[in-house]
Amino acid sequence: MMEVITRETYTFLRADFEGWAACWVHDARTREVCISSSFGATVLEGWESLASYMRQVIESDSVCKISSVQRCNIVITTSGDLAHIVFDEYSTNLNGRVETTFETRVLERAGGAWRILYASFVLRGHQHVDANRLALNAKGEILCAPAEARAQLKTHPVLRLSHNRLRASKPAWDKTLKAGLTSAAAQHGYFQHYKYMTESGRNFRLPIVFGETDDGGVAVCVLFVRDGVTFVETQNDGDLDARLNVAKSVYGLSTGQMMLAHRIICGDNLTTASETLGISINTARTHLSRVYAKTGVNSQTALVRTLLSVG
Repeated sequence: MMEVITRETYTFLRADFEGWAACWVHDARTREVCISSSFGATVLEGWESLASYMRQVIESDSVCKISSVQRCNIVITTSGDLAHIVFDEYSTNLNGRVETTFETRVLERAGGAWRILYASFVLRGHQHVDANRLALNAKGEILCAPAEARAQLKTHPVLRLSHNRLRASKPAWDKTLKAGLTSAAAQHGYFQHYKYMTESGRNFRLPIVFGETDDGGVAVCVLFVRDGVTFVETQNDGDLDARLNVAKSVYGLSTGQMMLAHRIICGDNLTTASETLGISINTARTHLSRVYAKTGVNSQTALVRTLLSVG
């Protein structure tokens, strides 16, 4: 049975449509389900739909560029002429990226030959997407700390790795971090995260604003949950611009005021922010005082917390 699954994979990778098609049951019951945390779900129902789609994939040279495939945790259950198979798969792309999928197959035997009736896979998030992020389990232990994320930690004003855990440099900040990680861990289950999303209208994403650093900046990190894992953004993520655009509209910020707020959220003190933006320190102070007045806060820490909570 694993032989036909292996043959189906390699005929597909070799762009051999006829060899690939010979591995499948050809009737209306045939189904393939592809699920990715990045791309969503694709469902192909019936052999005609599946065959038409895969022929197009092969002829347009859209076949996955995979150099090797490894499978483990294989469990096979048979009942008469049906077999149910689950396994984990690790595939290496030609660019060196490794992808993990959780696979299911249902095979049917006819005329003494096994063929695939149903196939599904769930693809975890890509490594290159997570290169700047730390991955933690529900206990707050480090699961993955890519080189890019480790390099960012060396200059981070708050976060440190200690005994395979993420810690903050001050006791009060460490307490804040632990509380945030506990909140994130509560969303690791699919249905818990689904409930949070339906009630809040968004996936779980928690900005942690630690406070003012010694040089006058504000220390921030962002937690979010995907694939039952907590990810920690050590730098401001792509969600920041969208939130600031909402904040600009809500509080009536000018472009200059929003640009200064962006630099403050990025951790700059007022002097560094003014230099980066090419404005005088007095102009920066004027922008900041007007932002305070519009948002109703009177400190940079409170400002960052207010702006990140919008959107």
